[in-house]
Amino acid sequence: MLIYRLVFFKALLLCLSAMLTACKPLSEYDLMGSFFDRGTLLASGEYAPSDHWERQWKIVNVWAEWCQPCWQEIPELNQFYKQQNEKVLIPKGKIQLLGFNYDQLEIEELAKLKETMSIEFPVLTQWPEVWEKPEIKGLPATIIIGPNNTVKRILFGPQTLKSLNNAMSQEMEGISKPSL
Repeated sequence: MLIYRLVFFKALLLCLSAMLTACKPLSEYDLMGSFFDRGTLLASGEYAPSDHWERQWKIVNVWAEWCQPCWQEIPELNQFYKQQNEKVLIPKGKIQLLGFNYDQLEIEELAKLKETMSIEFPVLTQWPEVWEKPEIKGLPATIIIGPNNTVKRILFGPQTLKSLNNAMSQEMEGISKPSL
């Protein structure tokens, strides 16, 4: 009888654990006591593994709903995103474009706003811990992060397809110019 109770109790714990999966934090300990990291939560509800953007160039556009220039640059950013996704094999690798909401909205509100603003590129719900995070003093801000996860340059003001391509060409060639 005791064995049946133990089996029932263990099954109940597993069911409760499965039901609460959506409420779990990004980093946690599993039932066996092993630490694991789910990665970075995106506005789409999907998780990007911690090493998903490892050793890649990243452009993170910081925006807000109340920022009119942020709205104006979205079509240019969408074009850049499409351009990068069309590149299958290029010598120095694809550049990852991501968004980050300055007001750090909850995921449901962020997903709706992403749709309202017609943002086609992935939007982070939180800043990945492994990336250097600069202090942002104005919007829109576009942060270029190198393959080693350090900030290489911050571009302030609305960006265009041309300005993004120029900035990335300079960074990838090792030419350092002051921020715009």
